[in-house]
Amino acid sequence: MTKPGNLSCQPNWVSLASVLLLGLSMLFAATPADSKSRSSKADRIKAAQEVIDETDVRKAPPKQRVVSFTFKQMGAWSAIKLRGVDGTQTLSFPIRADEVVVAAKLRIAYDYSPALIPELSHLKVTLNERFATVLPLPKDKGVGNTREIDIDPRWFFDMNFLRFKLIGHYTRECEDPFHSSLWLTLSDLGRLELTLAPLSGVNDLKTLPAPFLDRRDNVPLSLPFVFASNPSFGALKAAGVVASWFGMQAGVRGAQFPVLINSLPEGNAVVFLQGGKTLEGFRGASTSTISIQPHPVNPQAKLLLISGGNDEDLARAARAIALFTSTLAGPSVTVSKETPTAARKPYDAPAWVPVDRPVRFGELARLEELRTQGYFPEVIRLNYRVSPDLFTWRTPGVPVKLKYRAIRLPFQKSSSLNIGINSNFIRALAINEPYKSGGEGEYIKDKTSLREELVSLPPYGVTGRDQLQFSYYFDFLKEGHCRNMPPENLQGAIDPESTLDFSEFPHYVAMPNLAYFSNIGFPFTRIADLAETAVVLPDSPNADEVALYLTLMGRMGEATAYPALRHALIGTSDVDKMASRDLLVIGSARSQNLMSKWADRLPMVQNSGDRFVREADAVWRPVYRWEQQDVQEPLQPKGGLTLTGIGNLATMMAFESPLEPARSVVFFYADKAGDLRKISDVLTDPDRVPLIRGDFAVVDDKTVNHTKVSRTYYLGSLPWLSKVRWFFSDQPLLLALLCGLICLVVSAIVYRKLGPVNAKRLKKIV
Repeated sequence: MTKPGNLSCQPNWVSLASVLLLGLSMLFAATPADSKSRSSKADRIKAAQEVIDETDVRKAPPKQRVVSFTFKQMGAWSAIKLRGVDGTQTLSFPIRADEVVVAAKLRIAYDYSPALIPELSHLKVTLNERFATVLPLPKDKGVGNTREIDIDPRWFFDMNFLRFKLIGHYTRECEDPFHSSLWLTLSDLGRLELTLAPLSGVNDLKTLPAPFLDRRDNVPLSLPFVFASNPSFGALKAAGVVASWFGMQAGVRGAQFPVLINSLPEGNAVVFLQGGKTLEGFRGASTSTISIQPHPVNPQAKLLLISGGNDEDLARAARAIALFTSTLAGPSVTVSKETPTAARKPYDAPAWVPVDRPVRFGELARLEELRTQGYFPEVIRLNYRVSPDLFTWRTPGVPVKLKYRAIRLPFQKSSSLNIGINSNFIRALAINEPYKSGGEGEYIKDKTSLREELVSLPPYGVTGRDQLQFSYYFDFLKEGHCRNMPPENLQGAIDPESTLDFSEFPHYVAMPNLAYFSNIGFPFTRIADLAETAVVLPDSPNADEVALYLTLMGRMGEATAYPALRHALIGTSDVDKMASRDLLVIGSARSQNLMSKWADRLPMVQNSGDRFVREADAVWRPVYRWEQQDVQEPLQPKGGLTLTGIGNLATMMAFESPLEPARSVVFFYADKAGDLRKISDVLTDPDRVPLIRGDFAVVDDKTVNHTKVSRTYYLGSLPWLSKVRWFFSDQPLLLALLCGLICLVVSAIVYRKLGPVNAKRLKKIV
């Protein structure tokens, strides 16, 4: 008989055999897909939840954060309008790779038609094809409905699709799927609130730009840049190159880079250490070194450490990040040697449409983005960027060789493809009409579904960042009750071989124009690496001025999709050496002495406590000589106003460089250094960027006011015939006098030639 005390030492053969059999079955049944599923989001959620529930006081749980995705951030242009018996709209959003969802709540507000039958109608909400909820649509409750819906966090993946589907019926008999009673509208104020927990990451450079930036994230990036002490201009330029690269990765959501001196933030940061300097236990290397280090206080945060023995070492490491990130791997690398990159050519920014050849739509969008289907098909949108100095004056516009396909309904005559640009209607193409051949008035029957049409984009449609919109509308013939029901296979597509051609237009534009700068960085981004740009900081810049400089570099990188490798960074004392470059000038309070040195050029001057503001040009003449309204030259001399007292003004001022003609200056100024943040905020806010125009803009937390003060100058050149036409278009009296003079000269020549002939004729008569 076995003693109770020895019971735990005896092998349980039955249990052991069961465990072995189970292990063998799992071994032979495992597949790559099973392995992948073991590392799925659900397992990551479980791991994160275990960390959150950790009760060991020796290790604090990771800090959760709550984010909110609005419907607009998820792709809705306006309120979500569901129409028809089966109206659907899908919104998409990502989850960062270093975070996991632990709680989710969907908040919606909606109205629906009072004619819907409650027993047959409802709103279905799904996430990644899983039912989140089904909402009934009761009678007399059609307006002002709000709901809060809890969603299981296990349903979230790296990329997520939130779908709203209206099942609507207004009659129990056969019904018209396009009846006006079939509608439900979700407010654009709806949002998805997520509680996110961090996941521990590895110290590996191959993950860049993660964890400092996740490409799937759609919230603005705020990434602190840290220096051990007041940095040199060489170290700041290296930081500017890195900021331009992060701006490229952040894209249109925007990126800002707060600056800290000799202190670390709580979260992720980029740290620059030079010449053996130390910070929080980290020491700078003697050669160009890039590494990812754990945060000394926050175990969930990482530090991107860029170090070197001198300014050139830092610059070499910065260029390695900007150009060769995909080749970096491991926790640390040393850059021992580099080959200089080739200089960029004007207008060759990777993000811009080439202007020397026709561009295929397939180069600008994926194939699936050029297709649509359904009773109420979604708009096909084609985004592109182009230099805003293309001279399209008095031309038919930009030629688009459009190829398209659509389902043809032979008995319906009003189906069309509507074309617009930047939400402005251009033209409608009839889908069901016979296709016109090359001869005038000759029509042929379609032997293929592919059609071709030449469309001209209007001159005002070239603004820098533009969007072509293609909207299919299918018409249906209704001959009676319950007859001629529409088919369900309605489809339309824009062929990727369609082309957009800017190659016939010269470069010529009126300046200054802050709209061009805020929209796409022009004229500084004309050279993608900013080889003709210099940034002028005060000789001893403060943290806010440096932060605005870094934000501008991020903005330039986003505009061109290329890092700002060759920009110059100088102090005020060296500005005369950069006369051949376009200038970005940053200053606050009394730190920038160019405010007084260029007093005769600036729209506003701050000097010794007094502010002098020039009289604004209030006359705007809409002659549409190019994309936007042209302005009438201000009458000289103009007045001004002197004010005493310092306020909280933050401004952007554009004017021609006092150092060299046809060079541009944009001056950023704030009465208080901290208010430079207002300029950073507006430049990274897609909703407020269109408010920046003219050459003098005053920026506040919520508003932007602008006017035209500085004298107009021109960039680029025109063919001689266009130049003559352009000159006389603005001088009608001179043109009339010249025409009169030409007529007199021609008359005199003709009179002298015909005089002897007339005399001989009279002599014969006599």
